[in-house]
Amino acid sequence: MSTPILLEYTVTPKAEGNWIFSNDDKPVELKLAQGESAVLTYKLVTDEAGWSFAENGTFFTEAQDNFNYNLISTLKDEFTVEVKIEALNVANTLSEDDIEALSANPDARVVTLVENNNSKIEFRLVAQYDSANGAVRYFSQDPRVIIDEPDAPV
Repeated sequence: MSTPILLEYTVTPKAEGNWIFSNDDKPVELKLAQGESAVLTYKLVTDEAGWSFAENGTFFTEAQDNFNYNLISTLKDEFTVEVKIEALNVANTLSEDDIEALSANPDARVVTLVENNNSKIEFRLVAQYDSANGAVRYFSQDPRVIIDEPDAPV
């Protein structure tokens, strides 16, 4: 197994409006071959006391081709979240028809994978603000991750 790609970002939560990300809220673009991984570390930085990451620090809103990746979100401490993405099968995916059928029908089914060389993982960071009225949860805008296979044809 190869050494993971390590990326670190600072994030400042806000009670209203978009949070401030050190990557200017641009999608993270990764090139991962089968068996490779990336670790995205998000560090909460704010001058305002009371903020911390909550629960596991993330809420995955969409993880396209999530059966092709191991996605692990870990709260390292109250100010640090790690999202690990390990590529398992980067060349194939489900067709749109199969995705719809799997979502609409609970019965077991067989599918044939189709060629695909990129995916996206969408999630929100989860923070809480402790105030005199109790803890309130805040969800960031989506720090989208786009994954391409390194040798994929353009």
